[in-house]
Amino acid sequence: MIVRQMSEEDLPRVYAIALSSLDEYYLPEIFSFFLNQWPSGQLVACSVTGKVIGFICGSRLGPDRVGIALLAVEREGRCRGAGSELLAALRKRAVAEGAYTVQLEVRKENEAAIRFYKARGFIITEDLPVFYNNGGDGIRMIGATVQNS
Repeated sequence: MIVRQMSEEDLPRVYAIALSSLDEYYLPEIFSFFLNQWPSGQLVACSVTGKVIGFICGSRLGPDRVGIALLAVEREGRCRGAGSELLAALRKRAVAEGAYTVQLEVRKENEAAIRFYKARGFIITEDLPVFYNNGGDGIRMIGATVQNS
């Protein structure tokens, strides 16, 4: 598997993965917005054949903080390290640009995602009632860009 910077050519595939993997609807333009806002914070994971199987969209939240706006891996490619590699690559990009904290929001009932992030050093810092468009509750999690292992 290869993790590389996202390009405009990747956007149709990234959007397809988002539609099939995420439970919130996003307009296709959001991916172009992220790509323009912080190009080095938009990454894709590719199979050995070059097919995009996952992506992470980061955003700059301040001089020393980045956010993870979206992270998705196609269902067939999950539990094979793509999500971990995307997260690690984003952390490296963030610290290289002077950011030392990563923040994200996740649905409160998404236990698999919460376990995933906790296993990678994130902690829950805040409850977010009625955070999602459908009224669902969220939680905010914070992690360091450099993980102590």
